[in-house]
Parts: sequence; structure tokens; C-alpha cells
Amino acid sequence: MSKDIGWKRFRVLVTGHCNYCCPFCHNEGQEKNGASANMSFDEFKQVIDYLQDKSIIELSISGGEPFIHPQIVDMIEYACQKLTCDVSCATNLSLITDAQIKCLSKTRVKFNIQYPYVEAEKFARSTGVGNVSKINNSIELVKRAGINIGLNAVIQTIDTEAIGRLLSFAAVNALPLKLLPQIGGNGSDGYKEWVLPMIRQIAVSEKDKGTGAIRWEIIDGQHRTTVLYIDSPCFSKDIETCRNFGELRIHPGLRVQTCINGPLIDDIVFSQGDLPVTSKLNELWKNFTTC
Repeated sequence: MSKDIGWKRFRVLVTGHCNYCCPFCHNEGQEKNGASANMSFDEFKQVIDYLQDKSIIELSISGGEPFIHPQIVDMIEYACQKLTCDVSCATNLSLITDAQIKCLSKTRVKFNIQYPYVEAEKFARSTGVGNVSKINNSIELVKRAGINIGLNAVIQTIDTEAIGRLLSFAAVNALPLKLLPQIGGNGSDGYKEWVLPMIRQIAVSEKDKGTGAIRWEIIDGQHRTTVLYIDSPCFSKDIETCRNFGELRIHPGLRVQTCINGPLIDDIVFSQGDLPVTSKLNELWKNFTTC
């Protein structure tokens, strides 16, 4: 069985449903209503079983909001048991329960939390219904349970005050922060011109990762954390950078998508076994050469 399929990162979108309505959400191609918006547990297991002997770096579970899915805990547990790679879950953390936190504390999953603003009013406006106080409480519960957690913030407008507060919040709470300019936003391809100097003012180290991302360690008083700024290769149509950290997206119904702006592909059938699926994925990787 071939372990080399080109793709090193997989994102499994277990649901198209979401309780937020963020304007920056990259939900292209997803069915957002009806039963078909949820991936079945059997479909999920087919993907994980196929990946079990493959040389991948990370499996990311997302949606929609994955905690809308009634079997999300079972899915995360199954992935952590079967795979040796990193397993993460992209969630807004608004729906997680104490019981789910307790169960997942026994796994190695990392939560990547969508956290656009520290300010309550801006947070609510950006997400449609989000309550930042509730999310902060859930973050504390998750941290106490020993689950690794980081913040993801999509920069939507030029707002130095908001970014400053976000950097401080991340440092004080020892939460790694990932900043991503909104793809398609007005002027977002130039956000780094004002964001990077802000970070450098409080940074004690800086490293260009060579994948379109720069990583800093920042301090705020006695507190510190790491910040990653990813200048999307979508802005420059830089396919080589995209290939370095891009991921294959697998939707409910096991439809495959090579790019967030690309079409869905229906002819990969994971239940067929290793050889035909590996052949298809290798073909997709070889053809993933242009934006």
C-alpha cells in the first residue's frame, strides 16, 4: 500500500450547519441545510481507516460548527485512536458541554477556536449571535481539562485597537494566536503592512516559516505566547506556497475539494479500498499546480 499520496494535511468537514453567520466563513461548496449537510459516522470512519497508514501531518475536523454534529465526540475519539498524526478541531466553542470536555480531555485533540474580537459588541456583530463572555468561560474550562487550545482570528478590517487587544488577550491567557487576513476582503492583501509592525513591537523572536507564514513569540508584561500571521497565497496566486501548507478538504457525502475556491469532486469512493483511492488522490495532487 502506498503511503505517499502528495497531500500531507486533510480537513474533514463533518457538517455544513453552523450557529454563527460569520461574513468571512469559507464554506464554499457546502450543503448547509438538510440531512445531507452532515457526514455520517460511517463515512468519517472510511476516511480515517484509509488514512491510517498514510504519511500525513495533520487531520483537521471542522464544519460548519462541528459540535452541531451529534457524533462529534465519537469522531474525534476515533481519529485520535486510529491516526498517529496531529488531530485538531476547528470550532467556535459555543456549543461544547462539560461532558464533552471531560471525554475529549482523554484524547490528544487540539482546539482551534474562531475568535475574531475581544470586545463583546464587535464579537457579536462579527459572528451574528456570539457571546464572548460565554466563549471565554468555555476556553477556561477546556484549558483546565488539559486540552490544547489556540485562537484563530480572521482580520476583517483595518482596526489597530482590536488587534492590539487581541494580542494582549492571547498573551495574558497564554493562548497561541493565528491571524489570517480575510480572503476577498477590501484591501486585505495589504493588511500585513500595519499588522506586522504592531506584532514586532512586542515580539522577542521572529521566524519566517517559508510557507507564507511568520511566527513570533510575544510578551505582555510577564505573559507570553506565540503569534502566527499567514498571508494567504490566494492573494498572489502562489501555488507553490499553497502546496506547502494546503489541505485536501473532504465534505459530507465524501466529496473532495482541493481548494476552498475550487469545485467539489464526487468520484473518490473511500469504500473501494486503498489502490483506487490512492491513485485518485495522487492524480489530484499532480494536477494541483495552478490557482
